[in-house]
Amino acid sequence: MPSETEICNLAGGKIGGYGDALNGNAFITSIDGSDIVSAWCKLNFPRVRRRSIKDLATEGCPFRSTIRFLDLGAAVASDDLPEIGEYLYAFNLTGVCLEVVKQFNENYIATRQSSKGLQSDVSPVEYQWEVIANKSGSGKILLTNTLSNVAGTSAFIEYVIDTPNTGGFTEELIECIATLLASGVCAVLGKDMETSAALLAMYLNVAVPNAMAANQQGLNNTARPIPDYSGGRSGGVPTKFASDLGTYVNHKGIRTAI
Repeated sequence: MPSETEICNLAGGKIGGYGDALNGNAFITSIDGSDIVSAWCKLNFPRVRRRSIKDLATEGCPFRSTIRFLDLGAAVASDDLPEIGEYLYAFNLTGVCLEVVKQFNENYIATRQSSKGLQSDVSPVEYQWEVIANKSGSGKILLTNTLSNVAGTSAFIEYVIDTPNTGGFTEELIECIATLLASGVCAVLGKDMETSAALLAMYLNVAVPNAMAANQQGLNNTARPIPDYSGGRSGGVPTKFASDLGTYVNHKGIRTAI
């Protein structure tokens, strides 16, 4: 997979290169370089990476390599508990939690991983939750009205973490980061704001939806029968009918079955 430097240059390619700020050189040689573009990329690359991961998590379709599951354990100590409104429970979030995806029933995971194989009697159930800062401002807590772990003593969540190692990046994550970087670096290069806005729109309306589709496809692996239109009838295999294949318009302009 591309390095951070290579991803930054992919971003540069989306705006015609960095030549105006690099004495005519189209691309940077290292994200650790001393030039203005490299310095900007090094400062903003982690922020853009985290935003891309969080945006997909917010949409409920996170990058698979960033997902973790956790039983949150003990409740927040009363001296670090802010006002929680009508919520009944508050739990500390781990420091590596970048964004919560959902809170759901842990017994769904436990049942599916049992020695009896996949079970159909437990379905995933999602619950209402909210994330706020703790009273001291040193961390975040999850508020909920449901104790969803197996023991019924805590909350069970799916969350995402930051992934600095580019070796684990998917093509879709790379595209998200490169597009968002390209939008941000426009100001450094003296590009017009229309270009920056167009790239941001491309990130939101193209890169993120494409990543969502790819991430969802990775989850859509349920076993299911595939129709066989070979024409045979043995074993109940359906014969190929015209209605299965649709229609076309012939050279006389008449629509007919295939």
